[in-house]
Amino acid sequence: MTLLVLTAEQIKALAEFAESEGQASYTITHTTIPAFEDEGGEVVPEYTGLVAYSGSEEHGVLQLED
Repeated sequence: MTLLVLTAEQIKALAEFAESEGQASYTITHTTIPAFEDEGGEVVPEYTGLVAYSGSEEHGVLQLED
């Protein structure tokens, strides 16, 4: 069994994210998001760590680790 431990700060960040995104549920997982170029042309670096996301492709992904 893999345990995911969230700090109080991460839980607060997730609650704020959920309120702003307005989705009914979120999945938390450990993953790698490859580097990519955003709509403004800036390169977003690769991220490996905990993320929270909803099933909607129209909403964001929250990085739960720095």
